[in-house]
Amino acid sequence: MTTIFFIVDGPALEAQATLLAATLAHHNGRRFAYAAYVPARHRAALRPATRSLFERCGVALRALPEPAQPWRVAYPHGNKILAAADRRAGDWGLFLDTDMICTAPLDLASLQRPGHVGLLPEGVPSWGRTGDRWERAYAHFGLPMPTERVQLTRRRRISFLPYFNAGFVLMPEGDVADGRSFGQLWLDTALDFDWKAEVGGKRPWLDQITLPLVLKRFGLGYHLVPVEYNFSVSARAHEPGAAPVIMHYHRWGYTNGWPQRELALEALAMQAGPALRAELEAEFGAFYTMTTVEKG
Repeated sequence: MTTIFFIVDGPALEAQATLLAATLAHHNGRRFAYAAYVPARHRAALRPATRSLFERCGVALRALPEPAQPWRVAYPHGNKILAAADRRAGDWGLFLDTDMICTAPLDLASLQRPGHVGLLPEGVPSWGRTGDRWERAYAHFGLPMPTERVQLTRRRRISFLPYFNAGFVLMPEGDVADGRSFGQLWLDTALDFDWKAEVGGKRPWLDQITLPLVLKRFGLGYHLVPVEYNFSVSARAHEPGAAPVIMHYHRWGYTNGWPQRELALEALAMQAGPALRAELEAEFGAFYTMTTVEKG
């Protein structure tokens, strides 16, 4: 069994989560387990309509674990790492950023490699393109610089050090090293790096900086998944030949002009039914109808 999990933390992510949950259930039914991790501070504020939709879609609510050690500076992006470190039943877990929609049935079995983490390279070198940040990052753990390169996925698609988008992380759920799961090793690495590494610019990139570091630190492999499984449409005009399986929109307005937008809203309506759909519209209608992206 594979568990697909995501974060619901505050009203903005809650609105996004309704579309992610509905599209996952629409295209995949109950072939996977689904889990929404909710921090304690937000659980009581979760809207009844959202809870009802999650129940219809088979999404279990799970408490976001509290770390034994806090982040050095508040880091909401780190919620994904806390969730990844939680123990779940089954052999595989797939973390998805909440600002995604599923646009076709998922074939996750074809992406799973024993002992490997499934990842997609980042679009651009948003951290460490110049200077010696990566050298110091690897040196912090006593590691040599990697010799392999990956091809980034946006703009000039340059060859770069292993650097991955943390919005899609397909991970084995069992112990992989030192009696710990990949998620637990990622959390250990991220906290260590956050507190102890003398490297600047960690926010908001700490999750993506530490993905290649945890792999190298514990001798784990990675498998590159097709770009269609984390297809970014931010500042990207509709491409008629594109066939995304998971669309990463970042801001909902970026989906304007892509047919998957209306299909996602139709999936929401089908999963919810008329009465619940009306409740969701009353709560999140401003989000569902957003067609522009505010600058800044």
